[in-house]
Parts: sequence; C-alpha cells; structure tokens
Amino acid sequence: MSNEDRYPTRELYPQNLPTWSTTAAPSSSQHDMSSEASNAPKALSYRQLLQQRLQKYQFTATFHAEMTGPVRTPLWSGSFWLGSFKIGQSFCHAKKGDAKEEAAKEALNWLNTYGYH
Repeated sequence: MSNEDRYPTRELYPQNLPTWSTTAAPSSSQHDMSSEASNAPKALSYRQLLQQRLQKYQFTATFHAEMTGPVRTPLWSGSFWLGSFKIGQSFCHAKKGDAKEEAAKEALNWLNTYGYH
C-alpha cells in the first residue's frame, strides 16, 4: 500500500486546517498551543503606539539620542520632539532602545494631557 493510499492528499482537507510536514499528526495539545499562540494579540510597544497616534493627527516627530559615559558601558538619553516642542524624554538607560521606549511613553502621556487621544 503506498503513502497516497494510506494518507489523504492535501486537497481533501479544508483550507483553514494546518498542514504538517511529518506523516504523523501532532497531538491535540501541540495543535492547541500553536493555534493559541498565533491567535493571541501582540502587545504594541510605546514607540508603535506613538507612531499610530502621530499618524492619526498627521504629526511628524523626531527622536534625538545622546550617549554619555565610556564606550564599554554607555548611558543613553533620548527625547521626542514635535516641531520645536520636547514632548517626551528619558535619561540614563543602558540600551538605546530602552531610552527610545521611555521617551515614547512620555510623549504619549504629553499627547494625552493635551487632548490628542
């Protein structure tokens, strides 16, 4: 008996079911975990939320970063500017990305305070 006789071809399965590369189907717990992970909403970062808010009001913001300290252990400070107004800032982060994230959080707080929801 050939594999085609024992196992149905992909065309017999509905389109919304996952396909597997192995001949054995995964256990139900494996299938449940993969579908839950793909359906779970992903949390947006403060930078992504800020970008969405800026697009909503057609604003353009710029980010300025400054590194202080020795090269092997830098400290990053960052700020978001809306034109000539500083709307968010952060100080003394070990990673540039963390400085951006904190500054974006502050910028979102500024926008909320002044009614840009």
